[in-house]
Amino acid sequence: MASQFYEVERIVASRKKGTKLEYLVLWTDYPKEQASWVRHKDVTPALLRSFVNPTPSIRVVLDCVSVFMHHVGSSLSAGTIRRNQLRIDMPSDVFRFLFDGKGKSVGQGYKEYELCEFDDKYFTNDWYASYDANGDGCAIDFPLRMKSSVSWSRSQRFMKNKELVKKIYFERVYIYVVKKRI
Repeated sequence: MASQFYEVERIVASRKKGTKLEYLVLWTDYPKEQASWVRHKDVTPALLRSFVNPTPSIRVVLDCVSVFMHHVGSSLSAGTIRRNQLRIDMPSDVFRFLFDGKGKSVGQGYKEYELCEFDDKYFTNDWYASYDANGDGCAIDFPLRMKSSVSWSRSQRFMKNKELVKKIYFERVYIYVVKKRI
């Protein structure tokens, strides 16, 4: 029987299973439910390089940054940020592209980022602040604490026709923000 080869869209995450390193692979033209863990030895050097140094399309980066800025701005203007956590969907390769080599580790996978670490090529000058009609406002009190994480749907389940629905992964950025009046 001939081996079948599948094209990899990208590596989503890595994990240690015992002493072995594995990568979560999203296959080209397949849904997230079909993503699978692949052993390190079965991943090409070129694919590993694209995981370590991702180059997502500028369109994807700009769209993700727009969603990021929208959620932060909406939360600031609604007054919902104090020391709360925001959760924003963002592909992990986009997060690595924007923030690898930046920030200061503070534990549990979180890093603290200063305003100067948000590249103005992608982030607008005032993304971190919100003002009302009177000119009163609030802003993020930097540093901003963030981490990128891959989590899974709760469990597999069956549909009415007894078809199994597999778990899927979610790529998210968790953000702890302190806001200040400006």
